[in-house]
Amino acid sequence: MSQDPVAAATWVDANVTSYCYNGGVNIKYVAVGNEPFLKTYNGTYLKTTLPALKNIQEALNNAGLGSQVKATVPFNADIYFSPDSDPVPSTGDFRPEIRDSLIEIIQYLHTNDAPFTVNIYPFLSLYGNAYFPFGFAFFDGTSKPIKDGDLLYTNVFDANFDTLVWSLTKAGFPEMKIVVGRWAGQLMVT
Repeated sequence: MSQDPVAAATWVDANVTSYCYNGGVNIKYVAVGNEPFLKTYNGTYLKTTLPALKNIQEALNNAGLGSQVKATVPFNADIYFSPDSDPVPSTGDFRPEIRDSLIEIIQYLHTNDAPFTVNIYPFLSLYGNAYFPFGFAFFDGTSKPIKDGDLLYTNVFDANFDTLVWSLTKAGFPEMKIVVGRWAGQLMVT
């Protein structure tokens, strides 16, 4: 898809256009890849994600669907972080090694009125760190809150989400629409 606009157009025709008709499926977003900037991929998809995103959105535009169906890229929450020295959402930022590529994608999404999509897995924090407070992975309010300025965070989901908001703000996109793509089987739009 990243190098072949015809393949993107063929894919859109088979998987989107054929379902978008009066009384058909109400498709709003098309995911281009899934978590392409995961740390474990070691930059494999840094140079191909934006071209693939552009080709899919252009194919949607050419099919007359670009105003109602937006191409987006679901990212994993490991694209941003808060430093160990001050692990609160307001210190969050994008990982330095992917920041430039990510900002290009965010700019393209913003220009096309497409949302930033993130997959947040609260339990991975618990799984990956033996010292992570157990109750913070849940929404039961039993964990000691994290204080960040005037805000109190009682669960990792809210803290993680706001870390993304701060990262987007620092990148120059404070009003970016965010879609949580994967979280407990729900799709959340903010």
